[in-house]
Amino acid sequence: MTILTQIVWLGGLFLEGVILVRAIQGKSFSKYSLFYVYIASVLVTSASLWVIYVYIAKPSLNIAVYWPTQYITLALGCGVIFEISRHVFAHRVTLDRLARWSMLAMFGLIFLLAAVHALLLPNWNVASDTADLERDLRVAQALVLMTIIFLTGYYRIEIGKNIRGMILGFGVYVGASVLSLTARLFIGPRFGTAWQIIQSSAYFAALAIWAFALWSYEPEPPSRPPSDPSGGYQTLADQTHQVLDSINDHLNRPAPR
Repeated sequence: MTILTQIVWLGGLFLEGVILVRAIQGKSFSKYSLFYVYIASVLVTSASLWVIYVYIAKPSLNIAVYWPTQYITLALGCGVIFEISRHVFAHRVTLDRLARWSMLAMFGLIFLLAAVHALLLPNWNVASDTADLERDLRVAQALVLMTIIFLTGYYRIEIGKNIRGMILGFGVYVGASVLSLTARLFIGPRFGTAWQIIQSSAYFAALAIWAFALWSYEPEPPSRPPSDPSGGYQTLADQTHQVLDSINDHLNRPAPR
């Protein structure tokens, strides 16, 4: 491990601790509980790996701890995306439901395929398959974040400093992860060192953004009625309600005798 990687690693542990302490001091932990649970899980995992690397010095144990815990942090990372969407679309019920079910289907399918691969295929490998799972989830998370950003601009949805910082930080980390994991796929093991540096540096940058944006809790701006002059949001809402009413009428129709 390079000196730069060690510095970034320790700096990341420090920033994670700062973010959690400020969440407790500012009484904002309950406001973004999934996000802070995600930070806490990464802090525990990173601190454990640091102890193993420095004091136990068993690379095999380090690998054995790192890859399984990745499943937990990846799942919690998806939870953070859900939390971002919930706050952004808090006053747009139709968009909130559409985004929630779309993400649930997308992330659930990726995890399901990974589970099937792990249980049924004989050539399953924890390192390579978890890396594939991470790459697929990062691509999905990037698409979801870009969609959220597009919809906030299209419907002129105002979001507060806290959520803006969460989106920006996650965007930096997810974007760098997608690029580095894709490069690792094509280049192979030779890219391993560069991949670690890129991943850790991008995550450190995300932590710095989150520490600044979440230093204190700021309530979300008051809701405004949809201001889209073309009536796009209302049209989408009306169409969705019509489809749901049609399905409900069909289900309630008496069966033919």
